[in-house]
Amino acid sequence: MAEPLFDSAEFRQVCGHFPTGVTAVTAVTTGGGVAALTVNSFTSVSLRPAKVLFCVTSSSSSFPTLVASERIAIHILNQDQQDVARRFATSGLTGAQKLAGVSWVPGPDGVPLLPGTPAILAGRRDDVITSGDHVIILLDIDHIHLKPTNVPALSFYRGRFVTPSGTPTE
Repeated sequence: MAEPLFDSAEFRQVCGHFPTGVTAVTAVTTGGGVAALTVNSFTSVSLRPAKVLFCVTSSSSSFPTLVASERIAIHILNQDQQDVARRFATSGLTGAQKLAGVSWVPGPDGVPLLPGTPAILAGRRDDVITSGDHVIILLDIDHIHLKPTNVPALSFYRGRFVTPSGTPTE
């Protein structure tokens, strides 16, 4: 493969022109280890069986816990939950430290669930696919929760959270 004519900062800037949703991911291992991180590369994959995927860099401090986890939950955040997104994106904190300041309850097999989020998809980790410096983690969904709200979903655009009108926030 030939070397690209751009650097990773330029690539990130170009990709940042595509608005994405913001999710909080939590996971638990059979030994009780937990992960909590913010992810914006998330999508549904299949309706039957119900599957979703998210991507995370393999250098993430959460990576070892994620690949060792049997249960993972994806929480779709709303506009009022920037604090959760920022906390879960903080480097240098363990999953348990990130969860310490957030309201959560144990879900199936102990996976942390954030009941204040408008939607939760939880399930068993399926395939983990390495591609470049990231991994794609597939989940077989067996638990969903929907809490209808009039507050729009949290989104990210050009390196910032944005309001429903598309105005960047600080």
